Amino acid sequence: MDIGLFMVPFRLPETNLQDGFDWDMQVIRWAEEYGLSEVWVGEHTTQRWEPVASPELYLAAAITQTSRIKLATGANVPANHNPIALAHRLMQFDHMSRGRLMVGLGAGATREDLQIHGTTEPKPMMAEAVEIMRKVWSGERPLRHEGKYWTLDVPAYSEELSGPFLTPYQQPHPPLAMAGLSPNSGTLREAGAAGCLPMSFAINRDYLAGHWHKYVEGAESAGHQPNRNDWRVAHTVFVADTDEEAMELAIKGGLGRSYREWTWPAYARSGMLPLMAPELDEHDPATMSLEYFAENHWLIGSPDTVVEKLQRDIEVSGGFGTLIAFTFDYLDQPEAYRRNLELLGTEVLPRIKDLAHETESLSDLQQQIAVAR
Repeated sequence: MDIGLFMVPFRLPETNLQDGFDWDMQVIRWAEEYGLSEVWVGEHTTQRWEPVASPELYLAAAITQTSRIKLATGANVPANHNPIALAHRLMQFDHMSRGRLMVGLGAGATREDLQIHGTTEPKPMMAEAVEIMRKVWSGERPLRHEGKYWTLDVPAYSEELSGPFLTPYQQPHPPLAMAGLSPNSGTLREAGAAGCLPMSFAINRDYLAGHWHKYVEGAESAGHQPNRNDWRVAHTVFVADTDEEAMELAIKGGLGRSYREWTWPAYARSGMLPLMAPELDEHDPATMSLEYFAENHWLIGSPDTVVEKLQRDIEVSGGFGTLIAFTFDYLDQPEAYRRNLELLGTEVLPRIKDLAHETESLSDLQQQIAVAR
């Protein structure tokens, strides 16, 4: 089991873009220093709180500042781009990073992003775009694809040009991933059928087992073998030396502000707030408190507390491969945030690896008993 980061990023309004970019690069350097495995960067064109229009360009800056950590787009929205150009940019990145690239794929859930790109049918456009990207990555030439939205016309190899020549560094292409959020996520079923890595947004741990079920359902329908080690679960995490310190830093810092001023209002506008805590009354602000979520839904606390809470997620889900922690804007408290990442890598990570081994051993034992019976 591993730990990675998801850099949306949640950028506080008073932080300018350059300072925010420098902060994110520092967070990535710390993540590698403390043994975290990967970092995902989101794509949004219109949102000030999530200001990254090109995750692959953003992450390209991290290639020379790191040497080991995986660098993942989370997610590219192929329908908002010329998929032929996007496929080539990602191949270029794959070579520049020597195979550290993973590619998240999404249809795009932000109305304004779709509007600015003129994307009228996001889901079918995404399906065709991904089909085109896979064909580009195949290296087949000549090749022609005439679709509803795009035409791909790859010429034959030319001795004079020594090309077309570019194929991915990783074969047949970088790992692809898709994320799901709702209780019966159709996206995770699609991910399984497409042979993509699954990622769950753990807004409610009770949905995790259902997420895995949908992924397995999709994988088996297409003849793929699902592997829990491929499963990423994205979570709200903050670790400090004591529970009291972690609660203070989370609720009064960038994490708390991001939820109060951005995430909760955005979920409320889309009617998704009940998904976060169906046991609460979304219309009663007193029940929707940061303290409640920090205690009951998020992984906030000392290393002991975070491991204990994470164990519940592992038990409910049946186990997953990588915990992905959302990152937040703590430019005013950099040492506290550095310590959070240090504790994640040096205290929490070794212990959850042990938990994962125990869960795997128990699962193997249960299967042996079932076979014996």
